[in-house]
Amino acid sequence: MGVTARRNILFILLIFCTFILNAQDTKLSHPFMWKSFNNPGYSGFDGRMAVSLGAQKAFWGNPLDFRSYFLAVDVPFTARRAVGLGGVSVFMQRDEEGTLMYATNTLGATISARARILRNTVIQLGIQPCVYQKSIDPDRIVLGDQLDSYYGKILNVSPEMMQFYKNKITLFDFAAGIYGQTGMYLRNGSLASFDYGLALYHIIEPSQSFLSENGSLAARENLINRRISMFLSYTHPVVIFTQVNTTVSPYFMYEKQGVQKNIQWGAYCEGERIGLFGVGMKKDQYSGLSLSSLLFHLGLYLDRGGRSGWKICYTYEMPANQGTIYKNSTHSLSLHWFLRRNPARELNRFNNSPNNKKTRQKKVECESRWFGREKRQKVRL
Repeated sequence: MGVTARRNILFILLIFCTFILNAQDTKLSHPFMWKSFNNPGYSGFDGRMAVSLGAQKAFWGNPLDFRSYFLAVDVPFTARRAVGLGGVSVFMQRDEEGTLMYATNTLGATISARARILRNTVIQLGIQPCVYQKSIDPDRIVLGDQLDSYYGKILNVSPEMMQFYKNKITLFDFAAGIYGQTGMYLRNGSLASFDYGLALYHIIEPSQSFLSENGSLAARENLINRRISMFLSYTHPVVIFTQVNTTVSPYFMYEKQGVQKNIQWGAYCEGERIGLFGVGMKKDQYSGLSLSSLLFHLGLYLDRGGRSGWKICYTYEMPANQGTIYKNSTHSLSLHWFLRRNPARELNRFNNSPNNKKTRQKKVECESRWFGREKRQKVRL
């Protein structure tokens, strides 16, 4: 076998593996920053109106070059007549693969309902109808009927592809999720919390086949597999010598879509109105193929405690066992603008903490709660 033939086979295998890896839904690498993106139940949960932009780039060297772009608007309900409602969200997403210009456009809307099941526990349930449009550029694909043994490529577009395949398809799907938060006071008067969520995507499992023939075997088998997503985190307020309100948050996320599994865990330290930094680990499992990555998170907050503010978060994902072939590191960047529209829903972690100058040198009576257990205590600040 010649060197050229071996290179061609290697290139085909790389493209084939790439399509397998990209079959899973695209997700940002910092799920703790954009929670409504990973769970429809979070819409309007924190009482903030938000506009979020995101971009992610993976395998950013030719011929692969995966890119994703995100846009979302979250609006919480504030009217008294809207008791029991959480919020509404609208989001758009575009995923594209540079070699064959395979693109997926997503447009969805979310509405959530809200209930307080305990004095310290709030649960929200959200549903999310979505429309997907998948397209492929036939000018970037070369099939056998476009080639001639003497002249080489003689046709720009394959006649067989134009006859039997569509270059654009539209799908309709549903997603649903539940998100909850349980708070508990600590001895120093600050407020810790557990966050947990469960979401199910692609409930209908529509066909994503480009075959023009309805009811074909390819149309029945080439479905978008359902994806289940679970998220768990704990946020613990800490006191540091710089008198900056700070929290430490370990997190865990598990997802499964078809034969693909994804586990992500880590921790980050967040300074109120300053920013965050953290590290994590991600492991992808694809029917015997296991890939691991290291995650590095960095965030900057532009928030002076007023009604509005900005948050920026960047994550660098470095492969742990793949080398750097085709520059396969992943870069995720998100920008968030928010407006405190319903402050009563915000978790005021530091109202009674030693770092809060407004309550310093005062006696504050608070409650220590752990999933329904209550113990009244007095805290001297």
